[in-house]
Amino acid sequence: MTARIIVPHRGLEHAKSRLAGVLDPDQRADLAERLLRHVLEVAVAAGPQVVVISPDPDLGRLVTDAGARLTVQRGMGLNAGLAEARGAALGDGVTALAVLHGDLPALTTPDVTALVDAVGQPGPLVAIAPDSAEQGTNGLALAPPDVIGFQFGHGSLEAHRRAAKRAGAWLTLVRRPGLAFDIDTPEDLATWLNLMRVT
Repeated sequence: MTARIIVPHRGLEHAKSRLAGVLDPDQRADLAERLLRHVLEVAVAAGPQVVVISPDPDLGRLVTDAGARLTVQRGMGLNAGLAEARGAALGDGVTALAVLHGDLPALTTPDVTALVDAVGQPGPLVAIAPDSAEQGTNGLALAPPDVIGFQFGHGSLEAHRRAAKRAGAWLTLVRRPGLAFDIDTPEDLATWLNLMRVT
């Protein structure tokens, strides 16, 4: 199996807009950078190729320093960017693709390994890592990479489940704390800061 991890990112300047009520623009950019560095460090340590897809070319240095590769997105939107990255992966002969969001502060290497290994057999296979609310998708693994279309957005967990069923793919839900916890809201940020104080 040749696996590749795709990390989509809007760019530091535009990241974490839902935290505008509690963080100023520089603080949001600093937070987004810290989270992305962590996710990339963990993903690279897991072993597969790691590619960041983003419309922001200024991420190049950060991504390269982490041992990953940046692809500058041509179109607009998360799903469109992922489709671009998937096309490149298929062209490179990648047989399994994983998507990880760049805002998972508790992510560990075993979390990434568990997601990728869930599609480590002959497909068609789909593995979904739900968010803590069991509504969204924080991680997605596909074998082959084009077994389903990307359904990120509101209610993406159920949308990905339906897509897997339509494709006749074997579906696995990968429920792990490090994959489930993301930082989208002020409440998420407060939870993370409290956890950091405890540890």
